[in-house]
Amino acid sequence: MASIAQPRPAAPAKARNPQFRTPVFVAGVAIALLAFLIMFAFGLVFANRSGGGQVRVVVAGEPIAARDPIDPGALTTISVPASAAQPRYFSQTSQLAGSYALVDIAKGQSITANLVASNPDLIPAGTPSYLPIEKGFVAMTLPTGEQQGVAGYIAPGDYIDVIATVNSTLLSPGALPRQLTRTVFSSLHVLRVGPQSGVPRQGQVQGVSSSITVVMSQCDAQYMEWLLVNATLKYTLLSYKDYSPSQPAADATCNPTALPQDVVGPKLVEKRWGFLNG
Repeated sequence: MASIAQPRPAAPAKARNPQFRTPVFVAGVAIALLAFLIMFAFGLVFANRSGGGQVRVVVAGEPIAARDPIDPGALTTISVPASAAQPRYFSQTSQLAGSYALVDIAKGQSITANLVASNPDLIPAGTPSYLPIEKGFVAMTLPTGEQQGVAGYIAPGDYIDVIATVNSTLLSPGALPRQLTRTVFSSLHVLRVGPQSGVPRQGQVQGVSSSITVVMSQCDAQYMEWLLVNATLKYTLLSYKDYSPSQPAADATCNPTALPQDVVGPKLVEKRWGFLNG
């Protein structure tokens, strides 16, 4: 009787070489670490692009009342995280030159485009209509034009000097006829600029206007009225670096809280400015 063949046992598997597994493990760890560093670097790049980092924003250096012209000198900039910056913020104080506050702005508050307007006519009608005139002073409207008013570059919040040219015979009938010129007022604060009569040009807040409204004392206003009738006036625009934060000191001969003792005429005008002494 034939015997049934028994299956031969399988040969034992060869043991893996432990010296081969170590380099493969190290290579895998190195690749994983490299991938982590690459993803970390990409994360930093995308974080910076999506609002990370710091930006400069303009804030009020002092309280600003609604309807007041905004003086760039009263503003400052601070650094904040880009993600914390308010929408439509300003990064430079010069961007707000010639603007007005639509609402009360607190000291340290970030100034954004929705809080200001470049045209006073855009201020809501319900907002208080008083002008920012210091106690003891008045507002006076002066005529202007392209040649007289710096080609329309005078804007609310600016400061101007006034130059007057008078005929000598008007001040002294016996004088030799000649044109005499003096700077009669300095650092007059411009509160408002009248409706434009020309198309705005580069650098202008609005086009050429026919009037500007300035702050002065009642005494000075009477002298100005005489000059408007009897002299030729021109205005010069001061550099914003020379702007005065407060009303200039009053002329000793023209107290802001008092009227001239005599009727303003050639005699008082010559006494105050000495046109004939030049």
